[in-house]
Amino acid sequence: MQDVELLAPAGSMEALIAAVQNGADAVYLGGMMFGARAFANNFTNEEMVSALQYAHSYGVKVYVTMNTLLFEEEMEEAFAYARFLYEHGVDALIIQDLGLFDLLHQSFPDLELHASTQMHIHNEAGITMMRDAGMKRIVLPRETTIEEIRRYASLGVDLEVFVQGALCVSYSGQCLMSAKKLGRSGNRGACAQMCRMKYRLAKQNGEKFTYLDQAGEYLLSPKDLHTLHRIPELIEAGITSFKIEGRMKRSEYVAVMVSWYRKAIDAYRKKEAFDGKKAVEEMKKIFHRGFSEGYLFSQSGRALMNPYRPNHMGIEVGRVLLKKGNRVRIQLCAPLRQYDGIRFLCEGEDVGCKVNKLYRNQRLVKEANQGETVEMEIHAYLSKGVKVVKTSDYNQLEEIRHTYEIQQRKIPVTMKLYLHKEEKPRLNVSDEQGHQCEIIGDHCAKQANKTPLTIERASEQLAKCGDTIFSLKQAICDMDEDVTIPIKELNELRRKALKELYTKRIAIAPRSYSDYHRHISLTPIHGIYVSVATQAQYEAAIHMGLTHIYAESPLYRNCLVQGHKIGYSGKRIMKEAYPDTQILFCENSGITHAEAIAEHFVNVTNSYAAAFLFSYGVKGIVLSTECTSFQRQELIRVFHQRYGVAGSFLSYGYGREELMVMEYCPINTCLFAQGKGACQLCKKENAYVLEDLHHRRYPLYGDEDCRMHIMDDTVQPSWELADAIFLRFYHETKEQAEQLIQTAMQYLNAKENS
Repeated sequence: MQDVELLAPAGSMEALIAAVQNGADAVYLGGMMFGARAFANNFTNEEMVSALQYAHSYGVKVYVTMNTLLFEEEMEEAFAYARFLYEHGVDALIIQDLGLFDLLHQSFPDLELHASTQMHIHNEAGITMMRDAGMKRIVLPRETTIEEIRRYASLGVDLEVFVQGALCVSYSGQCLMSAKKLGRSGNRGACAQMCRMKYRLAKQNGEKFTYLDQAGEYLLSPKDLHTLHRIPELIEAGITSFKIEGRMKRSEYVAVMVSWYRKAIDAYRKKEAFDGKKAVEEMKKIFHRGFSEGYLFSQSGRALMNPYRPNHMGIEVGRVLLKKGNRVRIQLCAPLRQYDGIRFLCEGEDVGCKVNKLYRNQRLVKEANQGETVEMEIHAYLSKGVKVVKTSDYNQLEEIRHTYEIQQRKIPVTMKLYLHKEEKPRLNVSDEQGHQCEIIGDHCAKQANKTPLTIERASEQLAKCGDTIFSLKQAICDMDEDVTIPIKELNELRRKALKELYTKRIAIAPRSYSDYHRHISLTPIHGIYVSVATQAQYEAAIHMGLTHIYAESPLYRNCLVQGHKIGYSGKRIMKEAYPDTQILFCENSGITHAEAIAEHFVNVTNSYAAAFLFSYGVKGIVLSTECTSFQRQELIRVFHQRYGVAGSFLSYGYGREELMVMEYCPINTCLFAQGKGACQLCKKENAYVLEDLHHRRYPLYGDEDCRMHIMDDTVQPSWELADAIFLRFYHETKEQAEQLIQTAMQYLNAKENS
């Protein structure tokens, strides 16, 4: 049976302790920089050292998130921070940036690196490529199905899979909505969670917009992933690590989730039955947006989404019977206690409060039960029938804190006592991980004049491990029958031995270092490269004399049938193999293909990432739109300076930005109750848009695989003088395409003549 790791989030030291004490095998956490949760209570350097020592003392691994894109000016500081973590014994770093990965892998060859789900590794070719490049583990996208996991498990790399917690509606690492609309990049750790905001769906016909009926206003807000009852299938699929999401969650949340997944995993190992009914109730109390099995088990549409509320749903405890003055009367359907947190789910804005005073039959009480009627004071308008939910359970929180405020997790040890007359006593202590030490006493054991030290008494003293992290598993006493030493000396032997064993458990193994190097040989590229979506755009490109033209299927296939020369424009989500031709790729598995051009979705933001791609034979790179114009120019300058060759970089001259790419389809979900199917509504005569509260309208584009793309509401040409310019067309007419190509040509000519 494969052993599976239970991996817990730790947004603070208290959360880390909660995770460890409730049975986590590993924790993941962030420092003050370069992590994808910039607003968590991340760890200072001093706290990080303490966290590493605390976790390692229990045999718990620590993975630190450095899973953001890095700009050129940040690479030196990021490297220094990674070195600090490496020298203090971190077990692995979780990486998004290809440049940071390559730099660290070459510089610290024995440092374990994990590909963050932000790296967008979502197919066999990408997994294999990163495995061969030196990646130890792949954190799979939440969109991965269990059938795909079974296939990937044979590829010889560890697989980490989210099993509980919040779901992103867009593929991670491919969402630009927060960055482009609010200036807070999800790829830089500052996501504003625009998927949790209100939207309306509208059908567009020319300049006319018709708003459609929809269930709820939060059309992009998924339920929380919950797979506790699927533990056997997940283990048998070959997953290495079960990951619980939640670095922004409170410590009690971490404790609840870890404890129940620990119980479920252990029950499976012992071949015991596991009833998760109580677990679900406890989890819903602590936090949930509704539960879903997610894409892991092929849920989609309404089964996946919660369009009604984007925050904690709590559990229902009653309904409003009457509101009179500042008093509200509630008919309870579940227990309610003083200091519980509750929320009234009103038609407009919800009203939340803490139960400070609770009345039953005009008497002040501490709690009331199901079926009883209670009253409490609240200064808000509430109508009859409003649902009341409990969002925090005071008793539950108190019980949860008890699980980690009192040190309950112990490391079992074996103690061997050697006690012979006229010899110094020896105490050997060992743990199950192979650490051991031996302490020799200062004075020889003596023959007992009256009462010898018995094996029973010696074992009793050895078991007194006090407030250490250890507990006695087995005592072995090799003793003469009539020998003795003072009890205080035996206690001192035990104390010293356990102290030394603790030191060995947190000791840092020797580290090795190497030098980073990349030899780059390049032929600079020139001209205009274009991705077309329609036959008319293709004809425009041909008419303007372009030779570097790319198209997605089915246009690509149609052009080949007609005998036209055309390259393949890869998909954002590539599940099939690339054709043997020139390719424009959007994700990492395209790296190893001949005549490959990397589009800006590959997220190249520094010269190290560019060098990594060029070393695999990539012919050109469209730099990430996360970079400013200045940062792109600085990247190009530093690349030339470091590698002694001019890089083949393309300026992203024009294109409507794709803000999200999703397996979820809001059109189908709103219009078809049965969920996602071959509805093809997005291909019909009318177009669809999502409108936000600021009345910005985002076009929806469905690709041939029924994946949905949310497009920017504006198109911002970004002409930068360069040797090569990339244009991406979607709905542009032939005339518009020709005009844009003409403008790009003028910029290139201006550069050549300057």
